[in-house]
Amino acid sequence: MSPVDTSACVHCGLCLPTCPTYLVTGDESESPRGRVVLLNQLWDAIANGQGLDRDAARAVDSCLDCRACEEVCPGHVPVGHAVEAFRAWAVSSGRRPRPLAARGLARYFGSERGLERFQRLVRWANRPAGRTVIRWSRHFGGTAGAAARLAQGLPAPIGAGLAHTKVHTGGQGPRVALLDGCVMDTVYGDTARHTADLLRLTGHEVVSAPGQVCCGALHTHAGDPGQARQWARQNVWAFSQADVQYVAATAAGCGAALKEYSHLLPEDPEAHAFQAAVRDAAELMDPERIPPLPPRPETVAVHDACHLAHAQGIRQEVRALLARAGYRLVDLPEADVCCGSAGIYNLTHPRMAAALQQRKAASVPLGADVVATSNPGCLLQIQAGLRQAGRPTPAAHWVDLVWQAAAQAGALPAPPVPEASGVEIHGLD
Repeated sequence: MSPVDTSACVHCGLCLPTCPTYLVTGDESESPRGRVVLLNQLWDAIANGQGLDRDAARAVDSCLDCRACEEVCPGHVPVGHAVEAFRAWAVSSGRRPRPLAARGLARYFGSERGLERFQRLVRWANRPAGRTVIRWSRHFGGTAGAAARLAQGLPAPIGAGLAHTKVHTGGQGPRVALLDGCVMDTVYGDTARHTADLLRLTGHEVVSAPGQVCCGALHTHAGDPGQARQWARQNVWAFSQADVQYVAATAAGCGAALKEYSHLLPEDPEAHAFQAAVRDAAELMDPERIPPLPPRPETVAVHDACHLAHAQGIRQEVRALLARAGYRLVDLPEADVCCGSAGIYNLTHPRMAAALQQRKAASVPLGADVVATSNPGCLLQIQAGLRQAGRPTPAAHWVDLVWQAAAQAGALPAPPVPEASGVEIHGLD
């Protein structure tokens, strides 16, 4: 018997055109309804002490956990949680080794010292020696090659020091604490500062929440809910000490994870209260609170991060803020189809991730000057894919684009930004 109820699935097929792996393979076993059937068979085999069908287990494990199927499912079948439950069983029983990438993330993301070490590693990857290693390693197979190819999407330069130590607090209005995050804190540090600036501009008081750690999303997806629960308890405590009305996330995957802490900690009333306060930054920023800004020269294509669009139902808020900032928006075909990042999926399932990455890069309109999204994994994956395809188009967080427009128009108390600078992210050769 499955620990997650999937009995509402009537195999109607509405999920098929939304599933990234099905779009790539056309294989029924790589579809949500196919995985529900396979999951039921696998759990029955487990209950009866029988051996597991490796092909069935592999097909279930290839799920990106993007939640696209759940958004269109009339029965609201929780396919994502069902897949996570099977992965957790497989890891705990020794049937599936805990991914090397997940073990490394636990070492780095569980403390400030670990994050500092991770940032030094990422900064080294942007130096000449690191770039040389990446150029050689990206041709390797397995996790090492996948990580090297992903590193091609790193922004440059990456500043020293963690982002949360540089975020200025203050302002008036509802009190908001930012989720520092892991990759956001170490790789996309400017985005945190820009988010705080925009929150103050739109009528919020920004405060800090010391003691917070990784949200745990990556470990939940990888089949390690124990680590995720440990970090969830730490975060619930840390934010309760901050005495805030809202917790703001700038990473779609983190926000979705925070909004499901009651699933990780069902018996903890504080976890239920905490998740009720979580908002994506786009939900908190009222475009009408931003002064009218002049038209921008850049044309922006928006990629809807899976855990923003499907898990949180947020799409138009980001577009409204970009339009208010003066950008011209252009449609991105399959805007809400997964780019292949999916947490650490691009490290654990590099072939499927690469196929989706290439599909996403090829879909970017030639007239787009920048691709905007709202998740660090998407930023890395899409930017790496564009560079591998020889496309000069940069990928940027929508917060950075709105902040740039406001700063250049003098709407923020920030140093002037050269008008011709635009969004420029330097890459590897």
